[in-house]
Amino acid sequence: MNDEKTEPIVTIGIPAYNGEKTITRTIDSILSQTILNFKLVISDDGSTDSTPKICREYEQKDSRIKYIQQKKNKGWITNWTFLAENSDTKYFVWISDDDYWEPQFLEKNIEVLETNPKIVGSISNVQLVGPNIKNYYPNQKEINSIESNFKFILVRSINGSYKEKIKNVLDFNWVINLYSIFRTDALKKSIIHERFVSWDFALILNIIKFGELHVIDEVLAYRDTEGITSIKSSIDSIKTQRLGWFKTYFPYISYTIWCMRNIGIRNFIRHISCFKYLIFHSEKKIIREILKLK
Repeated sequence: MNDEKTEPIVTIGIPAYNGEKTITRTIDSILSQTILNFKLVISDDGSTDSTPKICREYEQKDSRIKYIQQKKNKGWITNWTFLAENSDTKYFVWISDDDYWEPQFLEKNIEVLETNPKIVGSISNVQLVGPNIKNYYPNQKEINSIESNFKFILVRSINGSYKEKIKNVLDFNWVINLYSIFRTDALKKSIIHERFVSWDFALILNIIKFGELHVIDEVLAYRDTEGITSIKSSIDSIKTQRLGWFKTYFPYISYTIWCMRNIGIRNFIRHISCFKYLIFHSEKKIIREILKLK
């Protein structure tokens, strides 16, 4: 598994966009992995900074790296989907252009998948880094916990019956499991081609139909908070996804309809309070932002 010349076992996809400040750290962490038989595919969604130059330099130095520059910016969902659908290895994993791994991230997670056929995705515990950790948490109790420990676990294992797995996903407000190493065949069957806010949650709800999501109880991955918290408002954040005006100003309706059609009507009714909260809370926030603009 550690022979660089053997057939790649995993494709690593970086959906890049204006990542000049951090993408070098991301790529270096990948090249430092204890597993060598991987492909690294970087799909650049129309960067206007020096990201293309940086990536091409890496591509020239290492034959495992492929850099693709998209002709125009299509939004993050399209870019992420492109990477997954074009993977031809046994496993696939996304990593953002400002995140990074410990050297054993690939090896330990692939070992889990190789020895546990019921598991379709595996990730380690994840630690937040960067200057804006507080902006992640509206709850003061959580913020105090972060300040004292400087670590907050963002992922959990998702197992049990499908009903139990749905509850786990909807009750737990993070979707960092999206950065798991997935079995490529299951991931491709789970890809959703409709674009909407909470597309990532919907994908997780799809892939748990094929098996369990595992978490290694060890911090091997890091999420940088600086880039994620740089967008000033909910409206601006959603606009970057290029979803159209309806999905921008009524962001969770499409996701709610998708869930009603895809997780089973009984499961949907069981969690209807969750969807009501998403819709009404988001609309209140957007209305406040519109009034501020006026």
